[in-house]
Amino acid sequence: MKLLPTRKSKQSDAEPEANGEDSGMSARELAVHHSTHKAQDVAGWVDSRTNATGIYTAMLSRHVPKGTNWFYTLGSATMFIFAMQAITGVFLAMYYVPSITQAYGSITHLTNEVFMGEFVRGLHKWGASLMIILIFLHMGRTFFFGAYKYPRELNWIIGVVLLILTTVMGLTGYLLPFDQRSLWATVVANNITGTGPIVGPYLADFLRAGPEVGATTLSRFYSLHMMVVPGLIAALIGAHLFLVVKLGTTAPPWVRAGRPKGSRPSETVEAGVPATDGAGVTAEEALAPAEVDSPAAVADDAAEAGTDGEEVSS
Repeated sequence: MKLLPTRKSKQSDAEPEANGEDSGMSARELAVHHSTHKAQDVAGWVDSRTNATGIYTAMLSRHVPKGTNWFYTLGSATMFIFAMQAITGVFLAMYYVPSITQAYGSITHLTNEVFMGEFVRGLHKWGASLMIILIFLHMGRTFFFGAYKYPRELNWIIGVVLLILTTVMGLTGYLLPFDQRSLWATVVANNITGTGPIVGPYLADFLRAGPEVGATTLSRFYSLHMMVVPGLIAALIGAHLFLVVKLGTTAPPWVRAGRPKGSRPSETVEAGVPATDGAGVTAEEALAPAEVDSPAAVADDAAEAGTDGEEVSS
């Protein structure tokens, strides 16, 4: 009867030790410990349903060929500028009024009276020009490095479409302030579009949305600039990145391509000739030119054999 309380007391003393490291932690450390485990559980739950770890590994831990330099950052820089344009565009849309009578006033109010409005508008304005410059440089690097060749032709076509959409983005955004400069620049651009072959006149009528550039044109340009073109650019950037991850990055043309994986070392096979034949003759001996005796050596051999040179030669 006296042993039972003693066993219980020993068991109660051993339980905290058996539970692990919790026995030596304070209440605050235990709270941090449990919250960390909960965060890991949540991260694991999200990862099991989104495969975020695989996407992260494919995007940021992929193989980069030897010789990669700063020219390969032009695509990432273009994508960064596009993200900046999207963020600043949402901020500008909060104050902009797409009306021919209020558009210029809303832009003036945003620039002069809204906190950091001039800074954000400047980022958006200069970001549009910088994005066009960067995508031109990125396309130039792709062309001169030969990265448009097989099997990356589809990625090159997507890049060309992205370049066209970026210029459309700049054109549709230029009209939005609706001042004299943007109005007449849009009239000139629309007239140039109308001179295009076959689809040119129809495309010009669609963009003008009426006999002259006016309120309907502004509404159409605003919807294209805010929703249609950015959505297409985002979708094509996703397809572009997918192909980059799937096909990899090309090495610079001045870097010699490495030997494909699984191929045999070059020193094991010499010009298609086996190392030795059945008689034990090596490849070097078989390929060596045959030695021909000089006429003097032939005469000496004949004299030693007791015959003259004519008999030997015949």
